[in-house]
Parts: sequence; structure tokens; C-alpha cells
Amino acid sequence: MRTTPLGIILALVASLLLSGGARAAAPPGALDGRSWELASPSEKGGGEVGGPGSSAAGALQAAAQGSALAYGSSASFAGSEGSAPINQYLASRGTSDWITAGLTPSLLSGTYANDPYQLFSADLGTALLSSGWACRLAEAECAAANPPLEAGAPSGYRNLYLRDSAGYRALVTNANSPALAIAPEHFSLTLVGATPSLGQIVISTCAALTIDATEVPDGVGGCDPSEQNLYRWHDGSLALLNLLPGDPLGTPGAELAASGGAISADGSRVYFSLAGDLYLRQGAQTITVDEAQGGGGTFEAASADGALAYFTLAGHLYRFDAASEDATDLTPAGGVVGVLGASADGSYVYYLTGAGLFAAHLGTTTKVAAAADPVNYPPATGTARISADGTRLAFVSSASLTGYPNAGKAEVYVYDAPSAKLSCASCNPKGTAPLGPSTIPASRSFAEGEAIYKPRALSADGRRLFFDSADSLIIGDSNAAPDVYEWEADGSGTCTSSPGCLALISSGRVGGSQFADASASGDDVFFTTSTPLLQADREPEDRDLYDARVGGGFPEAPTPIPCDGDACQGPPTIPDEPAPPTIGFVGPGNPQPAKPKKPAKKKHKRKHRRHAHEKGGGQR
Repeated sequence: MRTTPLGIILALVASLLLSGGARAAAPPGALDGRSWELASPSEKGGGEVGGPGSSAAGALQAAAQGSALAYGSSASFAGSEGSAPINQYLASRGTSDWITAGLTPSLLSGTYANDPYQLFSADLGTALLSSGWACRLAEAECAAANPPLEAGAPSGYRNLYLRDSAGYRALVTNANSPALAIAPEHFSLTLVGATPSLGQIVISTCAALTIDATEVPDGVGGCDPSEQNLYRWHDGSLALLNLLPGDPLGTPGAELAASGGAISADGSRVYFSLAGDLYLRQGAQTITVDEAQGGGGTFEAASADGALAYFTLAGHLYRFDAASEDATDLTPAGGVVGVLGASADGSYVYYLTGAGLFAAHLGTTTKVAAAADPVNYPPATGTARISADGTRLAFVSSASLTGYPNAGKAEVYVYDAPSAKLSCASCNPKGTAPLGPSTIPASRSFAEGEAIYKPRALSADGRRLFFDSADSLIIGDSNAAPDVYEWEADGSGTCTSSPGCLALISSGRVGGSQFADASASGDDVFFTTSTPLLQADREPEDRDLYDARVGGGFPEAPTPIPCDGDACQGPPTIPDEPAPPTIGFVGPGNPQPAKPKKPAKKKHKRKHRRHAHEKGGGQR
């Protein structure tokens, strides 16, 4: 009889156990049943995904609902029409995998210094990109810009385009820019802000695009780049913003008040600064925000509808009400050095003074912490995060705020306003000194222009926080490299520990990782790593994007079991059994075996035992 090799037996058992595909891997000790999914393709034309902060990151942005992700790479793959220094891609989650599409349009060589894409809408359904240009400012000889992506755009001019499922729409067209007279080689424009849906976009250029705009010549055929005009694009139309109260013509030299928060969610209110003063443009009216204070105010934050705004001046924090056009001093004693942000309705605002970090809410001021690092502010670009309702604040501090000996290294803290409780999310539970700092990402700049996009490091409800840490905060983190962590508040998801739970998002065992972005709910957390975490990742040491998804993970194909020698042979063939006798066989049958005789019963012994039993009174 031949014995089946052990390797074949193990392979057969494995195939039975994994017949439906093995469940995808997950970070050790993950909260809420998270599993990893490979969001970028395994084949990337010999390149890799651009990580956060890298020169090839492109527009790195997750969809608010978590089912899509935009990212960049220096390599061209997935059907890109052209190849820019940075190529843009869009990954969408399917039923069994993530599918990537190349978004880079066909283009002329040398017309881009980096990525054409500037920003995506919150659902990633619409993108804003530049057409590129070979004519750089006042260069005497240069090629024309890329051909227009829309027929109605002025030929040869640099432009910004919206791209969606219907195609391209130019922001500057022959119809909405009747005052455009400057030559193409001298024309430049910049994206400075937009609403989350990209339904309203604010651009800046020194050129006159509308008949009420003022253009200041530079003496060499162009316009003075220090004398910028602001325009709001909406539904194909352009409107000048930098019109001072009562003036029929614009005053150049304006800037959007901040790269984030200065435009209301519906675009109806826009805050801008001009000559050191702060203004609000709402509808066809311009209001001087800091008029009662003599001007000189600095915009800090505003409510989502723009009806309430906060600005600082000479160490004081003011709250401006657009309805009454009044500004209230919230800090009569002064000393404000920075503002971390405000809630969506404007009822909460967090600010820093020399005495510590404070929260102001409906006339009540509460001290949050003794100190916070300068990287937390201003709100448009700082690392601090505030939940939509304002009740939770996440910030970074190098001071020891909860007694943990952080040795001057930055730690991530969470403040809960209803309970007035401060927790350290990144402090090592073992109480040992940190190996390195913990960080929250600041706003990012895509391509050229301002840092407009701020990754969702804090979920909308403030109960999930994601951060990077060079420390080993849990037992499963053994790679001595930066990893992505999740802090979850008690009572959220699977966390039942007060004040919250800490878990890995990335591996913690191999390589290093970096937080990229998250969905609004925090169910999807995207991070980059150069170490393959799933079988589908077949390019070792090339950076990829993963999604640690709640309830996620795609079934993986069984891993082939390595074999050696006889174990590498296929399963043995089953030998043929002898055929049974046919019914036509003739001959004597097999002799019947003799029946064995039954032994004689020994009744007298049983009787004797019965009598003995009766004699003994029934006892045995």
C-alpha cells in the first residue's frame, strides 16, 4: 500500500478549508471588525503610490462616504491618456476589489510642473484641474498652452476645468470673461478656495475678467501679480468679489481670508482681506467685518453657513455676526496667540493664550489644557481637529498634560467638552517614555496654490481619531517604525473602556506606515505602506494604499503550500478495484463454516448462589 505524502494531505485539507477564499487579513487587535483592503493596483507600471507629503502625492483625498480614493503617482498606468510629472488616479470600491482609473488627460510635454489636478469634491464625483502651460509668466519665447479641454474656452490661455461624468467645463470662457484682454503668455490664475461640492469656486488673477474688475499693468505687457482680483465661479458665471462697500469697480490687491473656512458651504458668503482689513461679501453686498475695531483683523474661522465668524486683532478674539454686523470681544484681557477652530454652527471656538488652551461656548469659557503646540493653528492649515458639533477637540502638545512623562515629545490629546475631560490618545499605556512623537496631519496643498484640503483625522462625530506615532503603543506593534493608530471613545463601536480604546490601523509588525485620509464616519481609514499586507499586493517595497475598513476585507485565494521532493507530486491515482463475480459463474460455492456448540449451563452454581444470597438476608 502506497502512503500519500504529508504535503499533499496538507494541501488537500487547506483547499477544503479555503474553498471559498480565506478572510482578508486585519490589523492585530483592530477595533470594530476592521480588515485590510488593497486600494491601489498591484501592478503600477514599475512605480508606486505617492505618499502624504511626497513629491508624487498628487491630489490625495478620500471620499466622504469612503467608497472612493484619489491619489497620485509618478508612474503612468491604469489607462492614463498622458503622463505628467505626477499622474492622477481614482480608485473605486467594487464588490470584490478596488478598481483604479487613470485621470491624467492628454497633454503637451513640459506643460506641467507637477499634477494637473487641484482638488476633488467631497464625494470625488467632480475634480478641478489645470490645463497646464508651457508659457511661464514673462518668458519671451514659449509654446502655447495645452489645447482647450472645452470648445468655449479661450485658446492658448491657461485655465481651470471641472471634470465629471459629463466631461470638462472651463471656469474661464469666452462668454463669462468679456474683459480678458491680456495676452496668453502673461495670463495666470490660481485656485484659492471652493465649497465641498465644487459648486462654487474662488480663483485669483491679476487680470480683469469681468467689466467691473480693475487690472494694474506691470509695464511689460502683463498685469501686476501683487494686485490680485478675486472671482467666484458658479454655474458657468464669474462674479468679482473684491468690491469695497459702495464701489462700482473692484479694488485689486485682495486675498481670500483663509484657504479653508472663508467660503460658506453654499458659497453665498465669502470672507476676504484687502489692504489689511477684513470684509464679507454676501450676495451683492460687501460688509466691513472689523470696521468698529479700526481694521487690521485676521480671519480665523467661521460657521459652515458663514453667518458667524471669528477674527483676531491685537491679541483679542472677536465673534462677528453677519446678520447684525456686530463684533463681540470674547477675550477682553487679550493675550490670544492662536485659534484652533470652531464648530460647524459657530457655537464653540477653541483658542490659545499664554495661560493655556480654552473653549468658549455660549458665553462660558472653560480651560482645556495648560498648553498646545503652535502646529495646531491657524484653523485653515493647523493640525487641530474639531467635531462638527464642537464638543470634541483633538490637538497636539509637547507638554505633559495628563501626567505622562512624554519627555518633550509631541502627544495627541482629546478633549470632551460635556464632561470637561482631557485624555491622552497617544500616551503609552505602559507609562514608559515615548520612542518618538505622535502627529496629526495638517492641511495639504495639491499641485500649485494654497493648502486647501484637510484630511479627516477626526470623524465627524469626534468619537474616532486617527494619528501617526513612532512609538510602540500596544503589544502588537513590534516593527520599531511609524504606524497608524486609532483612538475610539468609550461606547463607540466595539470600545467599552473608559475614556477610550487604542488599536492599530496599520500592521505594526512589518515596515512603516503613514495616515492618508479617512471617511467622514471613520469606517474607512486609508494609509500608505511599502510592505505587502495581502496576497494581492505583488510588488514588494513599492508604496501602496490600503483601506482598514469596518466590516471590510475581500476573500483571498488560498496560499499555495510549499512542497519538497515527493510532496511536489500530484495526488496519487486511485487503484482499480477487482471486478466482482458475475452472476453467470458456475461451480461449487464456498463451504459453509460449522456452527460452534453452545456451552452447557451450570444451573447448580446459580442455584447455590441464590440460596446463599437468601441465607445472607439479601446482602452481598
